[in-house]
Amino acid sequence: MKTIRILGVMPVIFILLMNGCSSYQLSSSKKEAIVDKISPNAVTVTFCGNAYMNQKEVEKYALQRASVEALSKGCSHFVIVNKEDKSKICSLSSGMGKKHIYSSSSKGSGSLSSSDFVEPNVTLTIRCVPRGEKIPENAINAEQFLNENFPGMNK
Repeated sequence: MKTIRILGVMPVIFILLMNGCSSYQLSSSKKEAIVDKISPNAVTVTFCGNAYMNQKEVEKYALQRASVEALSKGCSHFVIVNKEDKSKICSLSSGMGKKHIYSSSSKGSGSLSSSDFVEPNVTLTIRCVPRGEKIPENAINAEQFLNENFPGMNK
């Protein structure tokens, strides 16, 4: 009889524990890209990651959005004109609202504590290369990038 009672309470306890865990997050699980038009063939793409993503993933998603932008403008390639790391260090010990810019100089300085985490963000300024224009050596083939990194997306 006691076994049945314990088993009946276990799902309730599990649900309450999971509810408590899900209400606390290091950062939003939302990923977003912000695109700002600079000129007909140039845009900035800012991809805002979260504490669960690393810098490499954030850069990949920013390049995905840049590829989509280039293709939507009728361009097969794009060139990264500027890349800025706008990551932030967020400290749990000083409150969730306190953030500061995570610069490349602070990466190896040992300034992160065990209660700190990084929100990786990157901004790319790209110039789309119109079809027919000579493709620069450092240009990224938008369609190829999408096919290799996000199969099925470019169909």
